[in-house]
Amino acid sequence: MVGPSGGIKRILVVDDSSTVCNFISAGLSDEGFQAINALSMKDALLLNGDQIHVVLTDIFMPDMDGFEGIAEIRRRWKNVSVIAMSGGFNGVGRDDTLIKARRCGADVVLQKPFKIERLVEKINYLLQKRSAAQGQRLRVLVVEDSGVQRKVISRMIESCGYEVYDAETMEAALESSDIIGVDLLVTDIFMPGEGGLVGIGKIRNIWPNIRVIAMSGGWSDAMAGEQTLKAAGIVGADATLKKPFTREALEGAIGKALQ
Repeated sequence: MVGPSGGIKRILVVDDSSTVCNFISAGLSDEGFQAINALSMKDALLLNGDQIHVVLTDIFMPDMDGFEGIAEIRRRWKNVSVIAMSGGFNGVGRDDTLIKARRCGADVVLQKPFKIERLVEKINYLLQKRSAAQGQRLRVLVVEDSGVQRKVISRMIESCGYEVYDAETMEAALESSDIIGVDLLVTDIFMPGEGGLVGIGKIRNIWPNIRVIAMSGGWSDAMAGEQTLKAAGIVGADATLKKPFTREALEGAIGKALQ
């Protein structure tokens, strides 16, 4: 696969099962990538990271596990993207495992078994993200269940010169590949399903580097509204906005969130 910046893209596959390594490598080769196998994280770290674009690693392995390995990759190979994969969770809860992998530095987590097409989609996304890193505009994800408000807020943010993505619910935002590489989340608090407060807490656990602005409005009780925004700050929002708001208020909140 020739990536956005040219050249064949090399994918390092790390798994203690040779069967898994060979299966994934064959699928990646069919898609035009150059796949390199390593049966342990220690073997993987002996390679030259400057020649690798993406590492796909199992989480639970003998000797050095994926958590420790991902952290070491992040320390040694600054420009390599990391995808963590796992099937069995060794008695550790699925959510805890995924959160820990994120905290160690994984860009994407995949649960086994997965289709090669899904893996290729994630790899291509990470390659495009990496190639656009220089001079990339701030990436903002807007989560708002009202289609009209979502469009208005997105256009307002775009007019500030930012790259904008949107989602109707917090569940959709958390499942979307758009959240990969997002710098700022602007979310409503009260929405159907999983609301903003719960979502902000999850964002803080899984993607601690994403800045968060919480917004809400239309309260009949002003005191209750202030308490709602205060609660958003407690669970992890970096700034809050009372709807409706002006572009100037939005710019001020963005500046505060990014401090």
